[in-house]
Amino acid sequence: MPIILLSIITILVIFMVVSVVNSGTYATFADARLAPDKNMTIIGKLNKDKPIEYNPELDANRTMFYLFDKDGKENLIIYHDARPRDIERSEEITIEGKMVNGEFHAVHLLMKCPSKYTPNDMNLKEVQGATY
Repeated sequence: MPIILLSIITILVIFMVVSVVNSGTYATFADARLAPDKNMTIIGKLNKDKPIEYNPELDANRTMFYLFDKDGKENLIIYHDARPRDIERSEEITIEGKMVNGEFHAVHLLMKCPSKYTPNDMNLKEVQGATY
């Protein structure tokens, strides 16, 4: 009986820790400026009017671009990795990192790209009134 009770308590504690860790909210560039020593996760949209700078001969692990956060504020992003493929096609970019001297240094990046499938691309066939 004590082993079962201890197991249940352990599972509950693990569940609570995981819930607290995963309950973080997304920050803005203003939040990142206020806490420069803290890792922040920011969701934004690529500024397609400004160039994406990547020079693998100079530094293969440095990509620079501009991103608008959810408040519409723009900031320079320095991503410490190679240029992500099709970054200019992304609908949304999630970055994780820290603010350093007004530049956001991202160590992780996740892109949400538009679906490559549209109803017209699926070659739908109509069979006896049903669409497949």
